Amino acid sequence: MNTYYHQFVKEDNDAKNVAIATEMATYLEGLDSSQLSPALKMLGASGYQLYIEDENGIGLFYGGEYREKILSKDLISTVIAGDVYHGMLNFPRKTFVTGFFANELKNSVGVPLTVDGIEHALFIRPNIDMLFGELRLLFGGLGIGLMLLSILGMILVARKLIHPITHLTNVTKKMAIESFDEPINIHRKDEIGQLAESFQLMRGQLKELLKKRKEFVNNVSHDIQSPLHNIQSYLTLLDQPDLSKKQQTDYRNIVHIETTRLSQLTKQLLSLTTLDEVTKLQDLEPLSINTQWIETIKRFRWKLEEKEMGLSHSLKADNIMGNAPLLQTVWENLLSNAIKYSEQNGNIYIETFNDDNQITISIHDEGIGMSEEQLNQAFDRFYRVDKARSRKTEGTGLGLAIVKNIIHLHKGSITVKTGLQEGTTISIHLPKE
Repeated sequence: MNTYYHQFVKEDNDAKNVAIATEMATYLEGLDSSQLSPALKMLGASGYQLYIEDENGIGLFYGGEYREKILSKDLISTVIAGDVYHGMLNFPRKTFVTGFFANELKNSVGVPLTVDGIEHALFIRPNIDMLFGELRLLFGGLGIGLMLLSILGMILVARKLIHPITHLTNVTKKMAIESFDEPINIHRKDEIGQLAESFQLMRGQLKELLKKRKEFVNNVSHDIQSPLHNIQSYLTLLDQPDLSKKQQTDYRNIVHIETTRLSQLTKQLLSLTTLDEVTKLQDLEPLSINTQWIETIKRFRWKLEEKEMGLSHSLKADNIMGNAPLLQTVWENLLSNAIKYSEQNGNIYIETFNDDNQITISIHDEGIGMSEEQLNQAFDRFYRVDKARSRKTEGTGLGLAIVKNIIHLHKGSITVKTGLQEGTTISIHLPKE
């Protein structure tokens, strides 16, 4: 407002007050010396601060008091000599003092005045305290009222904002003790509402994660306890003195199988833990999927012969960038499952081929297949299809979970086509680069 006054109002204000001062001087010049003082008192009482000084240097103030009464004698002499003083127009600009309200004698206008042949200088400015005193009280009261209303408004707004946050805090405390049933009754369209929706989604994910963690711990405990119990039982049997050599051999084989199973379980658990912590693959290199499959088939030849199974393949995929040890693990898990869930004398067909900007690896078996319910859980940790179908197994239920993690780390995808007693076809799609 101070800037606005100096830029746009000050010049007009100066001209207006010069015109008023000129009219006052015209009026006063029509009076004699005895009438001058009462007239100046009347003009001062009407809302102006006046200062008059004659050619002899005698000066008097009328109306309200000036805060600062400094005005040079030379300037007063020039006004007495006939010049007009534009103090309002030339009042210096100050940053934090509004020129209009500066109650200083130099912030006035001056005109010459002659009374009974004696030259005078008349300086005037509006008496701001008189003219705007009531308005100041009015605006002061209005300001205080607005401040109180603002404080009340802020309290209401803060309460409206804090209440849902407090509610979310209480829900968080319940979550800390694994209680997820506290309802989140926040239905808003603003940022708080978006926060509540995100919180609700996060809570659901945490609840599901906690459930899976408990299931994971239970499954690990069961899968470790079972072979340990078998090992302990057969070691106890081996202590019996009347065992035949065949029984001793059988019991040792069982102990060996169970220790191998424990070793496999711990290795796969370690692999899953490591994969869970990986966000970006390292040690990528050009590799041949076809060569990896040939090596995998050679490694599992004895298992195929043991079940008198046939295996054919068509390996035509281009090379890709990938982590060779991890992908080798994928092929071994897939072939191991295909053999394990196939019947005696079954067949397995493996195919790799190029498909636009990706390659596809497909492995088909003629095994027991899966129902839709079993397929939905096939990649869950510790889930075994053969367990659901009451078949004896040496698996850990972690193989397909490891496959899924490794393929996703390679930015690939997995599709499964299966049906009960119709065999299973698992297709892996990997980008070439």
